[in-house]
Amino acid sequence: MIRKRIALVTTYFPPQNGVAVNRMEAFAAYLSDDFEVEVFSLTQSKSYVGSYLNVKVNFIQSNSIFERLADKQEDGVLWHKVKTGIRIVLAQFISSPLKKWMNRTKKELVSSHLKKPFDAIITSFSPEETHLIGVDFKKEFQNVQWIADMRDEMSKNPFINEKRKQKLQSIEMLVNEFADALTTVSEPILNDFKTICSKIQNFCEVRNGYNHALVEKFLGHSPNNKDIIKIGYFGTFYGKIKPDTFFDAIQRSEFNNYEIHLYGVHSNFIIPSELSDKVFVHPKVPYIEALTKMNEMDFNLFVHPRSERKGVYTGKLFDYISAAKPILACVDKDDVAAKMIEEFDCGYIAEFSEVSEIQKQLSLAFTDFNQGVRKCASKENIESIHRKNEVNKLKELIVKLTVK
Repeated sequence: MIRKRIALVTTYFPPQNGVAVNRMEAFAAYLSDDFEVEVFSLTQSKSYVGSYLNVKVNFIQSNSIFERLADKQEDGVLWHKVKTGIRIVLAQFISSPLKKWMNRTKKELVSSHLKKPFDAIITSFSPEETHLIGVDFKKEFQNVQWIADMRDEMSKNPFINEKRKQKLQSIEMLVNEFADALTTVSEPILNDFKTICSKIQNFCEVRNGYNHALVEKFLGHSPNNKDIIKIGYFGTFYGKIKPDTFFDAIQRSEFNNYEIHLYGVHSNFIIPSELSDKVFVHPKVPYIEALTKMNEMDFNLFVHPRSERKGVYTGKLFDYISAAKPILACVDKDDVAAKMIEEFDCGYIAEFSEVSEIQKQLSLAFTDFNQGVRKCASKENIESIHRKNEVNKLKELIVKLTVK
């Protein structure tokens, strides 16, 4: 039986790191179980063809100054702000920073298709150049099915200015006109796109998730029995996503037998002097090591403030749940992350901005700990959010679209 050919167009792919990379890696890995997948991605070095998990990967050169100004863990507060400022200024003058990459990728995609036709292409936003490739390819090859993957909102993003919003609205109109299907990470965002892209007939929520086989080991890990309660945080702090209200609440709590371990954070937040002997900052660690560290914690901290933006799980949440340790969630209580934690009964939920509420949940969590109560998701719930199960939804969509 001849396997269907799928092209995946993304600027995020290993050996890069990050949530977007993890999503694209899972797409390539699990789709390749049933389809022949070819990836078209980005590199700052010279263009080359490689392979990853037996998937052909075309790494195509960018040379974009925006890539060289990307944030790094070792950046201090000042350098982080300088980089951000330069990117904002440059964005006013450079409307398509990846134009050269887009044109090169489009050429390679067409060349590969002419040699051995694709049945479907998947383009993943952001950046918008990926979808513009999809538009041009679909115009030329109308019989190939185009799936526009949205990791996040486009014009509905509340943090962009009016000029940026208008540009993304024009691209949404093109997606609406030419795409055969649209996927995104959560139901609230998907519902917005159903309104924006009303011509599209096929929509599918493909959430992120965790991507490892350590659940049995983590569930079998004996509860920590020690005097010091360890709280972990894994990832970066940025924008309004900062630990300030959590720090304030834990200082006010009646408990003192704890440590806070932060892995991979940028130096863009302030540790109160009163917590200087309780907060430990560690370098970023590889994915599997990070998961192991999460499982070694007694609680893992999840921080996400309320905003008009809804539908934000973040990749961290799925990993935290899979690590089988309770979550301390300082979040928007009306968004999807809080609802999942509540549904799975795997943590303690407080409104991000309410210090007294966080303090109350900390008291409940610490009391449960001292009484031997450990809130974590069931094996069935954990396994339900594995990336493979999410990509299976995408497989079903591809089969539906490409049936002859």
